[in-house]
Amino acid sequence: MILKRKKKIKFVFYDSPFVRKRNFLGKSFAYFFKPIFFIITIIKFKKIFSKSNFDVLLCECGNYGRFRSEPAAVLAAKRTNIPIKSIVIHHECVKAPLFMGFVLKIINYFFSKKLSSLITVSNATKETILKNSNLLKYNRVKTAVIHNGVPINKFIRKNYLDLKINKDYESILKIGMVSRLSPDKGHEDLILAFSKLSSEYKKKLVIIIVGEDERNQKFRLEKKIKNLNLQNKIIFFNYVDMDSKKIILSLDLLLSMTRSYEGFGLSIAEAMSVGTPVLATDVGGVKEFFDNDCGRLIKPGQIEDIKNSLQDFCDNKKQWDDKAIIARERIEKNFNAEIMGEKYMRHINLIANKTK
Repeated sequence: MILKRKKKIKFVFYDSPFVRKRNFLGKSFAYFFKPIFFIITIIKFKKIFSKSNFDVLLCECGNYGRFRSEPAAVLAAKRTNIPIKSIVIHHECVKAPLFMGFVLKIINYFFSKKLSSLITVSNATKETILKNSNLLKYNRVKTAVIHNGVPINKFIRKNYLDLKINKDYESILKIGMVSRLSPDKGHEDLILAFSKLSSEYKKKLVIIIVGEDERNQKFRLEKKIKNLNLQNKIIFFNYVDMDSKKIILSLDLLLSMTRSYEGFGLSIAEAMSVGTPVLATDVGGVKEFFDNDCGRLIKPGQIEDIKNSLQDFCDNKKQWDDKAIIARERIEKNFNAEIMGEKYMRHINLIANKTK
């Protein structure tokens, strides 16, 4: 891990009771004991924090709305006198699981009293918190929306993935997705749309899918691909230990086909930052930085729209490349990592001044 080699970064690992692998009986048992696990997690963090002298606790959270370690860390931090306790929520806030709504409301009540600030990576994410949680109901927590920023690297465009494509197809257009293999990511929608293309367009394209398998989704996709007789048109890569922007630079078109929700859409922003054209679905916070001026935005799950977009990309690639230039300028000007860092520092300093 690159970060481990940084002199000013120290890692402290702990064993979380929430992420242990269990069989069906174990999962059923653990489901109803999650409130107990939450208390255990508070105790674990209290021990960790008591050995350090922190000024700021910044918790990074994916989906909020269930039993998680981040609220436990904030409650533990209050007991060890850490002055600033903030949480960053990257994805949507989901509704409380069955039988757990009342308990989670109580946790949110106390959590909101101890939390210094709440940051979301999009307005869309903040809206899900207001809709599905009582965390902001009491108007105690200072909130901020700080969009993700992308490091601006000057990588050149080349085949970093070392794609072994038949020499007869050297001029073929490589379209791809870079995300975990999960049903909600829309890989199947892309495959179905591709199958509806005429043979003329299929000859011009190859699909590259990069991402870790989740819940045996790859097996289901490969079965679908075989039934559609597309084995020679789709290439899978598992996790690739490489800067994701280099992976995207190996593609002629990045697709983000998420069906339900994206807190931000980082792969889209990364593609924009390196000038790779993008076709994306209008979900969550995507339209807060991406639109039809810098790519193509379509409704999720629309197979015909995906097919028509692929045809248009083949026929009018120059127009897509021109929009990618606009996209790169937008990211460099408004959504780069330096801007994001400055916004975080201003936010933390504002909270610090109020706690003095």
